[in-house]
Amino acid sequence: MRHLPLLLVLVGCQDSAFTIHNAPPSVTLTAPIDGSEFDQNEAIFMEGLVWDDGDLENLRVDWLSSVSGVLEEGTEVEPDGTVSLITSTLDLGPHTLILRAVDSEAEYDEDLILITIIPVPEKPSIDIVHPDVMGNEKGLEDTPFIFMAEVDDRQSAVEDLVVELVATPYGLVCTMSPDGSGTAQCPAILPLGPYNLTFTVTDTDGNEAIANAPFSVVTRGDYDMDGDTYTPNGGDCNDSNDTVYPGADEICDGLDNDCIEETPIDVDTDCYDDDGDGYCEDPPCINCSGTLSDCDDTNPDRYPDPSVVEVVNGLDDDCDGIVDEETVVYDDDGDGYCESPPCVNVASMESDCDDANPWANPGEDEICDDGFDNDCNGLTNERDAIGCDWFYRDMDGDTYGVSGPTECWCDDGYYPYTGLDTNDCYDNNADANPGQRSFFIVERGDGSFDYDCNYAEEYELTGFFTGCSWSFEPFSCSIGGEGWLGSVEPDCGRSATWVDDCDGSYDVICIIWCAYSDPLMCTHCWDCEADESSETQGCR
Repeated sequence: MRHLPLLLVLVGCQDSAFTIHNAPPSVTLTAPIDGSEFDQNEAIFMEGLVWDDGDLENLRVDWLSSVSGVLEEGTEVEPDGTVSLITSTLDLGPHTLILRAVDSEAEYDEDLILITIIPVPEKPSIDIVHPDVMGNEKGLEDTPFIFMAEVDDRQSAVEDLVVELVATPYGLVCTMSPDGSGTAQCPAILPLGPYNLTFTVTDTDGNEAIANAPFSVVTRGDYDMDGDTYTPNGGDCNDSNDTVYPGADEICDGLDNDCIEETPIDVDTDCYDDDGDGYCEDPPCINCSGTLSDCDDTNPDRYPDPSVVEVVNGLDDDCDGIVDEETVVYDDDGDGYCESPPCVNVASMESDCDDANPWANPGEDEICDDGFDNDCNGLTNERDAIGCDWFYRDMDGDTYGVSGPTECWCDDGYYPYTGLDTNDCYDNNADANPGQRSFFIVERGDGSFDYDCNYAEEYELTGFFTGCSWSFEPFSCSIGGEGWLGSVEPDCGRSATWVDDCDGSYDVICIIWCAYSDPLMCTHCWDCEADESSETQGCR
């Protein structure tokens, strides 16, 4: 216990002073542990730690006992404050051990613990090693048996002890002298029969200790040579091997372990094909030629062979270490989906439409023209697939579209979004488009005839100077001649000059026809004027 220094302050009328008084030392006992017990005359190691604000050499350190008094005065203190003492002279009973330190000014401190000194047994001790005290160990007739015991004494050296063995009703068997480790033994031959063995050990003071054990000497037929607890008369068919006895489990050793002749040797072991599928668990096998390990030797449908087909049963049918692979509940292509969830190796609950293709599953995006239903929705090359092209609305399906909405499709698009551009001038007729080179009439509703979308009226050459024609339903009148300028017909799709040779003269036939039908229409038979225009030759 450590005490702090005391500061005393003296205050006068005109000045003051601080006086520091001497601090007592401090002491701590570190060994032995409080509450320990020791045998009488046992050497006890005691240790402590002391401290003082002055020189440690000026401390007087004493070891004391509440029963035995002063154990040592003036114990030397190490520079680090450690003090120690070894004693073996403490009296029997409880002791309060005290470590005390006193400084030069008689200030002191002490620490204490409680220990107990217990008496040492006066008698020696003995334990029988052979035979075992339960009577399971027997002797064989006409064969020496090594009797053995372990002895000890707290007061005498074990070499000074004497051990005697008496077998009742036989008598004294032998007298033994223990070695330095306390082992006493002697070989002896006893006649057939049961005995009660008495081992007696005596120390130098005449104190004794006794131990007893049952023992029997038997014939070879009743003797357990291999220690498996069975004898030849008890059914052991091989008394030189402790793995062979009645009821023993068969092991892969080529022996009849269970001593039952009716059961095959090594049956139910890892080297025996028990289910008859041609494989055992640990080749080479006793009764088949399979060289691969059977993963279930109780099921003839499970064995390591390429012909075995995995089925949905939660078992490793082909013994490859994988359960239900290549079935509808196994993700075979590693894309996280199987064909019929729940799956055995992934958590997804969506069905894979192609479990041999990792790029086809419900989590993929559709890809144009790869030949697979990538997203497993039952469609291929659907709208907005990766790699799609933008198409315009093309109502007549001629691949020419019009301005407006667009959709992204693979290949040639999907009706009505099949237009590659917005150049179709008449999207209700597939024959009218910028790529048309054949001549035909397209009635646009305004009297014009534009079939190639060049926004110019087209003409068909049916002959030279066949007259200038107008179409006023239900009549058609013509005056004068019309045709290609210079009577030179351009190549198909080429431009040239078309001449309307209307000379303003009356066409008699037209006049007669008009007068008969509708006189108001006849003005068109004579009020036209000559006209020339650049036109494109159309072709059928």
